[in-house]
Amino acid sequence: MIKLSTYNLLKNAKTKNRIMIEGDLLKKMQQILLQTLKDFVAICEKHGFYYSLCGGSALGAVRHQGFIPWDDDVDVFMKRADYNKFVKIIDEEMGDKYYLQSLETTPELGMPISQLMVKGTVLRSHTNPDCKNSGVFIDIFVLENAPDNKVLRNLHGLGSLMFGFILSCARMYCNKNMLLKIYEDSGEETLRTIRRKAAIGAIFRFCKLSVWAKFFLKWNSMCKNGNSKYVVCPTGTKHYFKEVFPRDVYCMTTKLKFEDMEVEVISNFDWALKKLYGDYMKLPPEEKREKHFVLEIKI
Repeated sequence: MIKLSTYNLLKNAKTKNRIMIEGDLLKKMQQILLQTLKDFVAICEKHGFYYSLCGGSALGAVRHQGFIPWDDDVDVFMKRADYNKFVKIIDEEMGDKYYLQSLETTPELGMPISQLMVKGTVLRSHTNPDCKNSGVFIDIFVLENAPDNKVLRNLHGLGSLMFGFILSCARMYCNKNMLLKIYEDSGEETLRTIRRKAAIGAIFRFCKLSVWAKFFLKWNSMCKNGNSKYVVCPTGTKHYFKEVFPRDVYCMTTKLKFEDMEVEVISNFDWALKKLYGDYMKLPPEEKREKHFVLEIKI
């Protein structure tokens, strides 16, 4: 059976090619990410764009007043309307230090999550095994408007899942040979999943990867009601139906300390973090702490 997402499988698969981000490398990575976040926040505040830390970054702000000690990424939300404006100004206002990898700017890569990347760095992983431009990045998750009507919202969700799955399979098909080489020693389950999902992707090769990327983007952003009761993050790890949130909760923010700066976090962070993590103030045992690996890194 093919799972909708193979992200966690590939992220955690054992392979001799992996480089663990830990120790001094982790500390250096966090410093680069922190500066990237500062620059991102400065642009958002300058233009009045909504943003909020989300996921593990929001948890880090609440529980650790900064990075979760073993964490090596930064996740933020932006609302669709503000994100569209951000895309238009990034080259002019941040192009000396950063570039944006996204469905809008690099549809040929088929990456559903927008990533603000640091120029002059290299960070290659299973999500971009042959990407020429692959630097240290912060993830930007776009909050789309979700239809108020439940039937329309369900149709919106089903379409999002369908196009997202097609895009994922098409990307797997394009990267099949590289991924099989990377994971050649990781076990039969991993290799079998890559082959099966790539085989599904082959069915959709009548359209370029960039075309499927644009379909996915257009479908997700089709609701134009900026005052809808709900917002949704279709590119979140739990996919559409578990990523639908009340607008009056997710679009109200408050300032919290994050390392040596203050950042916006969802005002009712207790509700949001309990929904994601349960007893979020309790540290997980060491064997369950999420740690990432990469294939190549230069920072």
